[in-house]
Amino acid sequence: MLFLLPILILVALVVAIDQIYFSDVKPNDTASKKELHQKASDSNATQKYLDRYIKK
Repeated sequence: MLFLLPILILVALVVAIDQIYFSDVKPNDTASKKELHQKASDSNATQKYLDRYIKK
């Protein structure tokens, strides 16, 4: 059982880092209107790029 301890610690560390740095990508309610507008604009620009260059 003692040999599993380093593995469990490593898994917990990876999960913690994942939660801290790669949290929810959805805009939350506390985000400012400018941030929400920027995310929507980025999404629209990406979709326009895909429509123009990839899907043809």
